[in-house]
Amino acid sequence: MSISRSSRYIDGPAQQIKNKSTGLYNWTVYRQFPGSVRIKYIEYTWVFGDRLDYLAFVYLGNSRLWWQIMDINPSIDDPFAIEPGTKIRIPRP
Repeated sequence: MSISRSSRYIDGPAQQIKNKSTGLYNWTVYRQFPGSVRIKYIEYTWVFGDRLDYLAFVYLGNSRLWWQIMDINPSIDDPFAIEPGTKIRIPRP
């Protein structure tokens, strides 16, 4: 696994996570936030047909900011396998 030195994940912990779809293990790196930083967010309940890029567009104004939603939901290891009814956090700009 190689991470660019300019990546926001360079100091994050790395884990191997099993992909529920393929059964294979993939490396995942999580971004770490300083303990003193409080992130404001709303809680959202995932519904069938949702996509992180669309939610990022609606709530953050830019579909390319989907990774910000992933960052504050470390329990989500596969953004393509989020079950309807799952409560996620969406950061407030």
